[in-house]
Amino acid sequence: MQKKFFYLLLLVALLPLPVAADSLADSLAGKILLQVESYGRAWYVHPVEKTRYYLQNGATAYKIMRQESLGITDADLSKIRTAYGQPYDRKLTERLKGYILLQVEENGEAWYVNPSDGLRYYLRDGEAAYEIMRELSLGISNKDLDTISVTEKQIVSSYTFDDVAYTGFDGQNYFGQHQADEILPIASLTKLITAMVVLDHFPVWDRLLTITPEQINYPTEYVGDDATSEVDIAAGQKISVADLWVAMLLASSNQSAVALAESTGLTRAEFVVAMNEKVRSLGLEKTVIFDIAGLDAHNVSTAKEMAVIARAAFAIPEIREATVKNEYQMAIRNADGTSSETEAVNRNYSLLKFNPEATKTGFLIEAQRNVVLQKNGSIIVVLHARSMTERNRAIEELLN
Repeated sequence: MQKKFFYLLLLVALLPLPVAADSLADSLAGKILLQVESYGRAWYVHPVEKTRYYLQNGATAYKIMRQESLGITDADLSKIRTAYGQPYDRKLTERLKGYILLQVEENGEAWYVNPSDGLRYYLRDGEAAYEIMRELSLGISNKDLDTISVTEKQIVSSYTFDDVAYTGFDGQNYFGQHQADEILPIASLTKLITAMVVLDHFPVWDRLLTITPEQINYPTEYVGDDATSEVDIAAGQKISVADLWVAMLLASSNQSAVALAESTGLTRAEFVVAMNEKVRSLGLEKTVIFDIAGLDAHNVSTAKEMAVIARAAFAIPEIREATVKNEYQMAIRNADGTSSETEAVNRNYSLLKFNPEATKTGFLIEAQRNVVLQKNGSIIVVLHARSMTERNRAIEELLN
């Protein structure tokens, strides 16, 4: 998550765009846009498609740079200047403004022709491309950015969605759908996938795991000092796989999730690969996972696909039963050899009134309030509810 002071600097960069909403995509074609109301996310507006591509990081920038580039000869490339005062071909420059050019007669060097100044900038590699593109970006509000469609070539959220998405699913048919195909962050609903992958590695439930400082610090890698859903555990303590399992699914403990993932013998990166393989095994195409616990807002899915994931997860008794306990006492063996207990609490009080057979919730600023639950054999999914009232109203409509 970006630092607050950086967010404020980006906010200063926001300038009003003096064009009609229906012409924004044309007006901004080829430009890099900085989403100043959402952590400075960077987007590239394709000069031909007029859709936006998310520049998540250097690796993504490099991939887009290669996939969406236009080949150019050395002779033509030399006609586009790299600095003011150099001779250049005005017509060629105007035609190629906003394009990423690939130097096909050399080693595939990439260049970006900035629409604002007509100069070409060398994109040495992914990180260089990412930084240069951000430096040349134009600030834009969520409202204006929302008028430019997200490309279908990426599995990303628009990060401008201002509605709620929901659906019911009986295992064969979807019902009561609203915005059910919108790709959205899923936050801690991710942990249902985490749980299924842990089970694929045959956990030994009474095995004691020693909690590491890296596991305790895991949430800070994504949210800094912001509070996250955890149970009261500390580095050096020994806790059973069974207790950490309940802490992950009942109390949504991120630290417990990463401890369980690492207990499989996989690295964190390998575990995330396994999570995406699990998603693909379910036949899903609009779900992608970047982190184990759901702290990364780039973990996305749709209400429909999340219903498939929830149905698969809740069919497993170990997952289903852990999610609906009211509270649970975790046994801890402390580093000094003493024993103690800590509590994993189900804080989803307003959901318990629905008497669900299984449930899981999630929250991030980008995701808002997410929930999946099973009742009478059907799955209910609500994503991006902007209040508890909106979330519970959608659940009631789908259950009735």
